[in-house]
Amino acid sequence: MLRLFLGLFLVMTVGLVLALQAVEHTFNALLDSQTQDYNREAVRGQAWSLVDHLQGRQGAEREQKLDSLRAHYGLSLGLVEADQLALTPQEKAELARNLLVIRDDYTQFISNIDGGSQLLSIKLPPEPSLMPFYITAAYMMLAVLIGIVLFFWVRPHWRDLEKLRLAAERFGDNDLSVRIQLSRRSNIRDLAEHFNLMAARIEGLIANQRELTNAVSHELRTPIARLSFELDQLKQQPDASQNRELIADMYADLGELEEMVSELLTYASLEHGATVIKRENIHAADWLDSVVGSVALEAEAVGVQLSIAGCQVDTVSIEPRFMARAVINLLRNAIRYAEQRVEVSLLRNGDDYEVRVSDDGPGVPLEGREKIFEPFSRLDASRDRRTGGFGLGLALVRRVSQSHGGQVEVGDSVWGGALFRMTWAHLD
Repeated sequence: MLRLFLGLFLVMTVGLVLALQAVEHTFNALLDSQTQDYNREAVRGQAWSLVDHLQGRQGAEREQKLDSLRAHYGLSLGLVEADQLALTPQEKAELARNLLVIRDDYTQFISNIDGGSQLLSIKLPPEPSLMPFYITAAYMMLAVLIGIVLFFWVRPHWRDLEKLRLAAERFGDNDLSVRIQLSRRSNIRDLAEHFNLMAARIEGLIANQRELTNAVSHELRTPIARLSFELDQLKQQPDASQNRELIADMYADLGELEEMVSELLTYASLEHGATVIKRENIHAADWLDSVVGSVALEAEAVGVQLSIAGCQVDTVSIEPRFMARAVINLLRNAIRYAEQRVEVSLLRNGDDYEVRVSDDGPGVPLEGREKIFEPFSRLDASRDRRTGGFGLGLALVRRVSQSHGGQVEVGDSVWGGALFRMTWAHLD
């Protein structure tokens, strides 16, 4: 606090002194003519009286008369020759018009006596000897008052900044739950709220990273363990025909690993903002046909009828690759759990686009409708490829919809199964 206080104090004090000096010189320059007129009028009467006493007198008689007058005037009076004063043309013109010439910051006045070369010099009494001390004391009092006011102004700011510093220090020491609570009157409340938002975001990202790391290590163990077991079996098999069976299983496990890594990389790129979403306006019906066509054989293989219920828009604004991946994941999820049929539709709902995927499967219980969109989350205990999956598909769907400014939710279909609704914002 001391450094902040002293810095502001010096800046304000020096700035105020310089500002006062600048204002004084500026107004003196602007009001010089009016000030001269004022001072000339203030001294004009005394100058006229003195000149009246001196007119008609010459030489020593004039000096003697001036000496006798000095005791009655609180002024420094003297007789000077015009050529000793180095008068400017303007001053000569003023004397010619019987005006007082003003010099030395309005402390000396020069008057014409009788039109001759001798002039009357009138000087005001000098300022008291303590005047510089009084001026210095006034500036010091002003500085003290500024310091007092500044202290009470800086103190709450310093207190809030200290809270922010301590919070940042604790956050840097891995206390990710630290947050700052400041008064509504605090001038850095907005800064504290941004810090809280940043801290919450970082805490969430680190928590997601930890969950992903733990989940990935767990998920990778199963296919790797199977590959290791199959390699051991391959070494011990004497029959080449049985080797082909094991090799096919190994290729299936490698395909599973490849698919998982692809899903994971796509999810991670969207989760951490590494991928820039660039939308395109594409023909909606053709795009939806191609997406459905890419999973049609999978549906046919398990006896599920996959159909397009409707496409109510002509063009759609999307990032084609990621959005296709998201819809394919929704369709594969529906095919995995459907009994006989799956329907997909694309429509316009107000200012949003919406993809609906419904099936006639068992549906999703209420308590699990948020959990299924978390990475590596499954509602069933099965690890089979038919029902288990990796737990990344729906998490990727949510990330894609969020990257498009939308969301995804699950409800009940008209057949009693699940109805997934993915919406995203339309861009003009």
